[in-house]
Amino acid sequence: MKLETKVGLFFTGAIVLLAVLIFRAEKLEVGGKRNQSERFTFFDSVAGLNIQSAVRIAGVSVGSVRTISLENGRARVALGISNEVPIYGDATVSLGSIGILGEKFVDLDPGHSAKGPFPEGSPLPSKPGVSLDNLMESLSEISKNVKGVTFALNESIGGEQGRQKLDEIVDNIRVLTGEFRSMAQENHGAIDHTMANVEALSSDLRERLPRMAQQFETIGKNLNAILEENRPELKGVVGDIRKLAQSFQGSADNIKVLTDRLNSGQGTIGKLLNDETTVKKINDAVDNVNNLLGGFNKMDFRLDMGAAQWSKRGDSMAGLGLEIAPRPDYWYALGFNSTPDGKINQSTQTFTQVDPITGQPLSTPQNVKWVTTDRAFTMSAQFAKRLGPAVFTAGIVENTGGGGVELRALDDRLRFGLLAYDFMKRDDKPNPRYRFTSSYQFWKGAYIQAGIQDIDNKDLRTVFFGAGLRWKDDDLKKMVGLAGSAK
Repeated sequence: MKLETKVGLFFTGAIVLLAVLIFRAEKLEVGGKRNQSERFTFFDSVAGLNIQSAVRIAGVSVGSVRTISLENGRARVALGISNEVPIYGDATVSLGSIGILGEKFVDLDPGHSAKGPFPEGSPLPSKPGVSLDNLMESLSEISKNVKGVTFALNESIGGEQGRQKLDEIVDNIRVLTGEFRSMAQENHGAIDHTMANVEALSSDLRERLPRMAQQFETIGKNLNAILEENRPELKGVVGDIRKLAQSFQGSADNIKVLTDRLNSGQGTIGKLLNDETTVKKINDAVDNVNNLLGGFNKMDFRLDMGAAQWSKRGDSMAGLGLEIAPRPDYWYALGFNSTPDGKINQSTQTFTQVDPITGQPLSTPQNVKWVTTDRAFTMSAQFAKRLGPAVFTAGIVENTGGGGVELRALDDRLRFGLLAYDFMKRDDKPNPRYRFTSSYQFWKGAYIQAGIQDIDNKDLRTVFFGAGLRWKDDDLKKMVGLAGSAK
């Protein structure tokens, strides 16, 4: 086995031994709190008990004290107990100590399984343990009792009668010692045999100790021989270490030269780091990006989804609206609606007639218009500007030009609006379309609405009522931001 391997094994064993000693000295546990459950209890006094003091069952450590605090005049002690230790409903704790002046610990009685598990979050019942203060109180009581006994003895053996009693006691002790002497004489042979065994053992050790010392000396000589045999290899290792140190020194010198060139502005990176113009451009670019992201974060995306029933046609209108608000005082509104208003269609047709004079066929082109009352899909795109409680809008309203005004109150929950659009005349609609709307948001984003459609066109005039939802969508803002960054 090479010397490097032996040295490595020696240091590895030393590190493992040091780690074991640290864990045992500091009372550390692999896994920590993950292998423990926390319980707590209350004591009237915890003098001498410290954090990391042991929690023991029958003298075996199963946990430690985590915290000690004062609560309502009593000491609240939090205990970390191993998950492998079951705690039952009749469990109790008390304070104990190793010896009279030894280390304090918490003595845990886990109880009996018939009582079921101890409820989580409840304090463990505590009972007073044996402490030095209790021992001093007991000694004080004992001293009082001793005084009483001595007083009784004084009363009992005082005077002539007491001396007679003492003489009787001395005579009894003399008889007892005589009996002990006779017993020692009878067992003299057994005692001599025991002493002979002790002498034989000591003579055996006298013979073995020199041989053991010689063996240790042989081991030391063998170690020296091993070192002498591997001395060239050790020299090679030292030389390799010296070369490695020189390589590190050369690398350090190269790094110093590189940093000096960067500080002096040499090379592309040096110019980049030392050119004030380049640094200013980079800072301006970063500021522009921050301003762009800051403005986008302040932008609101508001959605409006609603439906209304038309009383005259017995049909309904449904729509989805999106408001993109860069600032609170103006925004862009998009709307998609499904409406029963119908759609105007126009085409040119050619009619052929016979001329009554010439008898020749005569073709006459004519423009034909008609209105369908089937459900149509419309789109709106408007710009909205807010001035106080009033909101003015203009743009495309249901595929035609239009605009309107809306009054808002109660934090925009109550709204009244008038909308004008579709200024083209036709037989069934000679006047522009005017729509009066009102809505009230009664709970979170939910609202009810009512109004009048086609106020200035008698044949198309109808009352409508319905409901909807309004809300801000931050997820939509994130999606738009990601789409913009992808470009």
